[in-house]
Amino acid sequence: MDKTLKEKKKMAHDLDATIRMGKSGVTKALIDEIKGQIKRKDAVKVKLLGTKREETKQIASELAERCSAELIDVRGNTVVLWKK
Repeated sequence: MDKTLKEKKKMAHDLDATIRMGKSGVTKALIDEIKGQIKRKDAVKVKLLGTKREETKQIASELAERCSAELIDVRGNTVVLWKK
């Protein structure tokens, strides 16, 4: 059974951020790490360090697209991605 967006957000709330994007930005290594964690678990929470709030949603969309993941939530500088 596929979970609804509301259920996914609720589950993601309790996750700890296991990945941090630094000043290097979106790199191949970052994408590979996100893909690997999404493969092992259903969801991953990413902290975007050193980004402006205006950039966060744009970066979140790029991460979701490049990782073939579903963008579940963006709060502050934290992004939640879910396995498609």
